[in-house]
Amino acid sequence: MSSAPGRPGYRAEPSGDPGRSRVFPVPVPAELRALGNDVRAADWPVRLAFRSSRTALLDTLCRWQTLRALAYVHLLAARTGDERLPVDLRVVPGPEAAGDPGLPELLARLEKAAAGLPADLLDTVVCDSGGLLADQRFAASVLAAGLTADSRPADADEAVSRAVVLTGYWYEVPGLRGALALAWSANLFVRSWLGWSQKFVYGDPAGGIGITSDPRPPRPSASALPGWAAPLLDRIGRGDGAGR
Repeated sequence: MSSAPGRPGYRAEPSGDPGRSRVFPVPVPAELRALGNDVRAADWPVRLAFRSSRTALLDTLCRWQTLRALAYVHLLAARTGDERLPVDLRVVPGPEAAGDPGLPELLARLEKAAAGLPADLLDTVVCDSGGLLADQRFAASVLAAGLTADSRPADADEAVSRAVVLTGYWYEVPGLRGALALAWSANLFVRSWLGWSQKFVYGDPAGGIGITSDPRPPRPSASALPGWAAPLLDRIGRGDGAGR
């Protein structure tokens, strides 16, 4: 097993899936781990509304949370980044925060960090979102449960409201499914990375195959994903030989 060049936060080895690798995180420093417990939280809406302004807001929150989680993975993998990144990651996505005039600049910084990830890591997140999009039987309940739990609701009522609203948007606004799936998948990747790094020592044969699926679900088509995912798909398309 070899370490990823310039990526001291994990090691990788080839998988049975051609062109892809399995990921073995190394132990995460306490301060960085604590940030990971916060970075998955977002203030998802608690009231369902289908006005274009409300669906556009949810799309923005999904983009923000996806980029935020991926930017955090950048820190996990590289252990370094823009000095503003830790502060940016602590800004919680929500309806009020989405109106901040500084949001475009914040999203640009998060996107730069996210698109700077190795293509293989980004591909894992995108493919896992495709698995959710392909399985319509339980997708809404799985997504709503995951994002609601990560959001750290204040009480049971808020938890139920968020889960119901996210489920409603999944069923009633199909155009939002790709954005919701990416936010869910990015959070899942963070959770898996932190959990695996705590349980196993990389290179331990008893440690399984790491945190990536093997084989992975097929990558969804670009048309199934939101337009803001284009820079991430472009990074995947360029492969790990470019853009580091």
